[in-house]
Amino acid sequence: MTITTIIPAALILLGIILMSASIVLGRKMTSSLPRELQNNWIPLLCLMALFLLGYIGVLPLLAELTIFPRQIFVSLILFGGAIFVFLVISFTRSTIARIKADEDQLRQNNMLLAEEVRVRRAAEEKIRQQSEVMLHDILEIVAEMIANRDLHTFEHAAEVARIAGLIGREMKLSGDDLKVIEFGCLVHDIGKTAIPDDVLLKPGHFDLQDRFIMQYHPLVGAKIFARHLQDDRIANIILNHHERLDGSGYPAGLKGNEIDLFSRIVAVADTYESLIARRPYKQPMSRDEALAIVDKEAKAGQLDQGIVDLLKKIAPEIPEDISPSPQMTAGFMKDIEVFRRKTYFREPLTDFYNYRYLYFLDDAKLLRNSTMAYDLFFIDIPSFGEFQQQIGHVVADQILDELGQRLLKTTSEWGSEQESGAVMLFRKGNDYLLYGEFADEKDAGAFMKQMMGDLAAVKKEWNLATTLYRRNFAAGFPMDQALASLFAAPTKAPQPAVAA
Repeated sequence: MTITTIIPAALILLGIILMSASIVLGRKMTSSLPRELQNNWIPLLCLMALFLLGYIGVLPLLAELTIFPRQIFVSLILFGGAIFVFLVISFTRSTIARIKADEDQLRQNNMLLAEEVRVRRAAEEKIRQQSEVMLHDILEIVAEMIANRDLHTFEHAAEVARIAGLIGREMKLSGDDLKVIEFGCLVHDIGKTAIPDDVLLKPGHFDLQDRFIMQYHPLVGAKIFARHLQDDRIANIILNHHERLDGSGYPAGLKGNEIDLFSRIVAVADTYESLIARRPYKQPMSRDEALAIVDKEAKAGQLDQGIVDLLKKIAPEIPEDISPSPQMTAGFMKDIEVFRRKTYFREPLTDFYNYRYLYFLDDAKLLRNSTMAYDLFFIDIPSFGEFQQQIGHVVADQILDELGQRLLKTTSEWGSEQESGAVMLFRKGNDYLLYGEFADEKDAGAFMKQMMGDLAAVKKEWNLATTLYRRNFAAGFPMDQALASLFAAPTKAPQPAVAA
């Protein structure tokens, strides 16, 4: 064999090997191709097999052992090459078209998916807004429930929310944070709904047992909200607003960073509002006095000094002597509130009311002392202790109640007959206090004459000495000052109105 025969034979043999390998590999690839491409791929494999046969058929041509003309084999190979190129081009074109169609479909699917995501996000935002509105409505309902339970507690909560909101805005807190603080403040004393009236409505200072009971209210309130809100910040405000940075607060005695920021803000607002607010049992402090106390507690390590400094900055925006805010409850709730207070101030086992009930009536604007002059009468029994020793405590107390019943009958009859105003009887320890609104001095004198008759009857029957003091006050004269002046009368030994 010549070199011109050996080289073509080697190349053709190499082509046969490569084409065989391509057919085997292509056959293996068929099962992994998408079904749409398999229909185009199988003809290519067949064409490869045809080429393989063409290569095998060319080998005899090199030795000139075939009877077929060379032109036929060459033309078949060239024709097969043309078909191969055509099929490759067609396959590539259809593949590109399918890829473009798939891309268009994918783009369309992405657009549909993006629209679905947008719709879903819009729906989620709407649900979130509706949830916020619902939460706000629920918290307002709870706040109104608090107002129905104790109006002063609601008024306190509303003012604390306003003060804490001003501090939060000064701190550049987000709108969401400000809403949480507002909601938390409105319900921060919700636990007081579980506190007995004897403690909650107590007009004076708390004793140790009162304070112990009152310190449960953060725990009660936090327990109510912690189980029903995913946002722990509101529950934390309820639970921690009485905690102090030095650990002296309650209920857990937390210290420093254990107390969250919102609770620190509410603690400052809560303390300040309690000082500047008017209550039946106390007068409001001035802004400077209240700020001085809050600042002192901050310097002692109880309140956050930075928040107190912000309070000083916004304090001019907070009115001094905060007056009661508009009542959230229906009009008839005022009557219910008066009855609750009246029941609370009624002394056990008697028909008499503690004299502090008069503070409540004055604060609730249920008297006409702001528009007309009024009288206060104080029946002092200075020797009642000796009287008890002489005839015994039980009998002495019965006689004291008998005197009260006489006075109560007089005030009831007088009040039903007079149209000028109220006439009421109160108890102060072993003494009696009377409040009267009279059209003129003649009516006041007639009423006092009836009381003198009651006192004289008890003096004659039981030899119980009493002294009657009377003070007249102009319209609008503060009730707390009027009572202080009247109660100081026995100690200053002024000229009494009458002694029996």
